[in-house]
Amino acid sequence: MRKAVKILKWGIVLVYFPVMLSFVAVSHRSVVCSDVRVYVKDSAEARFIDAAEIRKLLLDKYPSLLGEPVRSLNFEELENFVKRNSSVRTCEVFNSGSGVLNIELTQYKPIVRVLASNGTFYLDSEGHQIPVSSRFSARVLVANGTIPDDKTELLNVARLIASDPFWEAQFEQLYIRRNNDYVLVPRVGDHLILLGPPEEVEIKLRNLRALYQSGLDPKEWNEYKVINLKFKNQVICSRCKL
Repeated sequence: MRKAVKILKWGIVLVYFPVMLSFVAVSHRSVVCSDVRVYVKDSAEARFIDAAEIRKLLLDKYPSLLGEPVRSLNFEELENFVKRNSSVRTCEVFNSGSGVLNIELTQYKPIVRVLASNGTFYLDSEGHQIPVSSRFSARVLVANGTIPDDKTELLNVARLIASDPFWEAQFEQLYIRRNNDYVLVPRVGDHLILLGPPEEVEIKLRNLRALYQSGLDPKEWNEYKVINLKFKNQVICSRCKL
C-alpha cells in the first residue's frame, strides 16, 4: 500500500512539474514592460544626471516601450541610447521579472572645471569632457587663462590636486599665463602660488607643503603676495605681486 502511494506521488510530481515549467515559460513570454525606473547610483556625489529626465528621454525615443513584451526589448540598444548623455559613465538595463525595466547609471566624476575660449566644461581624470549643468555645480578646481588645446599637462596638475585631500581643500583656481606658467590661487589668504611650467609639479607641491607646515609663522602669511616654486628646489616668498 505504501509503495503504491509513493508511486502515485511520484506520478503526480512527474506530471505536475512539466506543466508548471510550461506555465512559467508562457508567463515569462507574456510579461510586458509595465514601468521604467531609473536609478543614479552615485547621486549623493553629483547631480549631473536627473533620473526623471533620463526616463522622459527614453520614453520619448521609444514611445511604445511601456506595454512592449520584455523579451522583445533590445537592452543593449537602450543602454547605448542612454550613454549618449555625456554625463553618463555606465548604464545597465535589466528586468526585475515583474515587467519593471530598471536602469542603473553612474556619472563621470569631474576633477576640474575649465573656462576656455570655446566654452565652459568639466574634465574627469581621464580627460572626458562633461557639460556644465544648470542643476548642479561641482566644487572642484577652476582652470582659466590661456587654456591649451592639448590639456595633458593641465590634467596632470588637476589629478595631483584632486588626489590629495589637503591640496583639494587648499586650492580653488588654476590660472595659466600666456608663457605657460601655472599659478595656483588658494581658498584662504591673499598670496598666489607660482608653479611655473607644469614640470616636476609633485616635487614643487612637496616643497610647498613643507613651507606650509613648518616654514612660516601664520602671522607672516599676509606679508607675502607670491610664493614662487618655479625654480628647482627653491621656494621664494615675495612681497611683490605678480
